[in-house]
Amino acid sequence: KFETAASGIASFLDAYRDLIWGMRWLLAPALLFTLALVISNAISISVRERRTELAVLKVLGFRPNQILLLVLGEALLLGVVAGGLSSGLTYFWINQVMGGVKFPIAFFGSFHVPGDALWWGPAMGTVTALMGSILPAWSARNVTVAEVFSKVA
Repeated sequence: KFETAASGIASFLDAYRDLIWGMRWLLAPALLFTLALVISNAISISVRERRTELAVLKVLGFRPNQILLLVLGEALLLGVVAGGLSSGLTYFWINQVMGGVKFPIAFFGSFHVPGDALWWGPAMGTVTALMGSILPAWSARNVTVAEVFSKVA
């Protein structure tokens, strides 16, 4: 059987098509959802521990939407910084230190992290932090001063 090199490599890589599709469309969203749950849990704990501070802010004249924006802003800042650091360090480590991930299939020598990962990381960190912090920020918005100070010893 005679075939071109491109055809032979394409038929060889056909076995990996479903694996790559699953990682891209099943595993990556599942990871983002899991990270959003972790962020939601962390921000919920933070809001629960700061109820007295949030009530003091309301006494000082902060409106509910301002408190919501403060909590969202903190989560978004953490998401952007964490996404930027993780993508930047991964890009540097894989491409510069390791020289790429060695995965000799067909004519591929090694795989490198693309430069676009440097903006994907902060973007995914922002989206994940926003998804995970909306409900805790909404609960911080609805803190009632009377309830908080009636429980203070």
